[in-house]
Amino acid sequence: ALESSMKNRTDFITGIVLAVFALWYFFQSTTIRIFPGMGKSIVNSQTMPKVWAVCLLLLAVALMSRSFRKGVPDPDAGRPRVSLRQWISRNTEVLATFAALFVYAALLAPLGFVIATIAYIYAQTLILMPQKQRNHIKALLLGVVAAPAAYFIFVHWLNVLLPAGAIFE
Repeated sequence: ALESSMKNRTDFITGIVLAVFALWYFFQSTTIRIFPGMGKSIVNSQTMPKVWAVCLLLLAVALMSRSFRKGVPDPDAGRPRVSLRQWISRNTEVLATFAALFVYAALLAPLGFVIATIAYIYAQTLILMPQKQRNHIKALLLGVVAAPAAYFIFVHWLNVLLPAGAIFE
């Protein structure tokens, strides 16, 4: 019971911190300069950051509401504490995803949307594929097809300008 209340409190505190970050992120996204693009569009440079902020806020609310549920058995009850090394080994996909996102964000300006997105989709696909089923050709093919398709949709249908990349300017 004590461990369950600790988990509930941890979920609640994590939810509050995440909600504060989501609200900060949302208000910061309103300061992003809106590029005129190729005409009028309901989608602009602020749209996706606002969508992600709302998603983070919904996750925060879900965490906080989970902390108020009672009578739910804790699957971790009775288990020994996990060391940092064990936690990292259990969450390698999550950590690798965050690393891939940071690298993607760093490469977006110099390489441009299409090349950086191909590399990101390739890496993310390999991260999420089961070890025994990893196929570099399928992952690369997915990136090569999805990135130009996304570029076409955003630029030609939604009139959103995407970074061309410093190497192409």
